[in-house]
Amino acid sequence: MNTQTIFMTGATSGLGLEVASHLAATGAKVVVTARSAEKIIALQEYYKTHHPTGQGKIEHIECDLSSFESIVAACSEFKSKYDRLDTIINNAGVWNFTFKESKNQIEEIWHVNFLAPLLINHLLVDLLAQSSDAKIIYTASGLHQGDINFNDLEFRKGFSNFKAYRQSKLAVILMCRLLAQKLSPNIGIYSQHPGLVSTELGRGGGYFANLFFRLFGLSIEKGAQTLIFLAKEPKNNLISGEYYTRNSVKQITKESYDMTVAEKLFDVSKMYLSKYITQPSLIFGKK
Repeated sequence: MNTQTIFMTGATSGLGLEVASHLAATGAKVVVTARSAEKIIALQEYYKTHHPTGQGKIEHIECDLSSFESIVAACSEFKSKYDRLDTIINNAGVWNFTFKESKNQIEEIWHVNFLAPLLINHLLVDLLAQSSDAKIIYTASGLHQGDINFNDLEFRKGFSNFKAYRQSKLAVILMCRLLAQKLSPNIGIYSQHPGLVSTELGRGGGYFANLFFRLFGLSIEKGAQTLIFLAKEPKNNLISGEYYTRNSVKQITKESYDMTVAEKLFDVSKMYLSKYITQPSLIFGKK
């Protein structure tokens, strides 16, 4: 990993702390997004404490994933500072327990968990494609059952935090499978399920939700293992488009293999992101 450059979201809390630190410790340059200096300081302290002999670097770019404008600015800054990109890790995710809009007036779970990483991929994929071991990795979830609610993707007619979250993760898995078909074979794309991890994901659900995650969740070190595996394993040893858990491909719900739904989801995504798709790319092509 000592020559790798990685762009990573969701690195300043939960299992992302361990993933970013572990990859940097093996020599990679890990460029993480963060909304505040305090979060970066905490990440740097975690890295120094847990990997005191780490050979690589953790650098950062300010970015608010609930704002498309902020994502565009962050990706532009990345390309102005770095001439190499080997892996995109889309690890960030939110699970709001009440309805909340993003900076772009989109339901925030849908925006951050699904649309934000798709825009990042679009903006950085041309640079990524120059790597000999190019990868895009999504953090999905075992909670992805059901369908895509195309009649009300943002659940404005009746918000359900569980339905909104599990739909966003199903959408991630479907998009991963579809992009594996659309992208050049030179780019591997994968989704992964870390298991139930003791993170702050349930922080908005009150005392009992937080207690559940703490009591039954894996440690972040254990939860990070599949994501670390996908980042480090040579692309030729992996299957693009597949869903991984415990370092292996897992067969999951039939809905997650429906490419007709995936294509429809892709078209809907283009409508959401049309204002920001201003350049040709390997994902969306011309506007």
